[in-house]
Amino acid sequence: MKMILALVMSLTMNVFAHDEGHGPKLTDAPKQGGVVTSVVQAKDASKGKKAELVYKSELARTSDGTVRVYFYETNMKPLDLKNFAPTAKAILITEKKGKVTTQDFELKKMGDHYMGKSPKPARRPYNIDVKVKEGEKELLAAFDNLD
Repeated sequence: MKMILALVMSLTMNVFAHDEGHGPKLTDAPKQGGVVTSVVQAKDASKGKKAELVYKSELARTSDGTVRVYFYETNMKPLDLKNFAPTAKAILITEKKGKVTTQDFELKKMGDHYMGKSPKPARRPYNIDVKVKEGEKELLAAFDNLD
């Protein structure tokens, strides 16, 4: 009985480990009809909600899998991406029965945002993590519980 309880508890911890988010919880309204999240330095992601807010980001998706990611100052003013890398790495993350599956895809800078084609998620809800370099800093925007 103790072993079953320990197993259930460990699986529950894994399921919610990513849902806590990275950086402070935001209440900003999206400007592009998407989902807004905190942008933190990737090295601080393990701090969860205590990670320092660097920027804000919005992910907007279309039914054909096209993903657009916008970056904003902390006051939701559009960010100039001139110091950002030409591409960003995105990871689609799904979980089923404790097994996490990841699928990488690339986003390309297109003026004021990044754009790419997301693989079809095997399960819903799913998460998309976006990592991009700004100079020497690696930034992370984690979009959780997408459907």
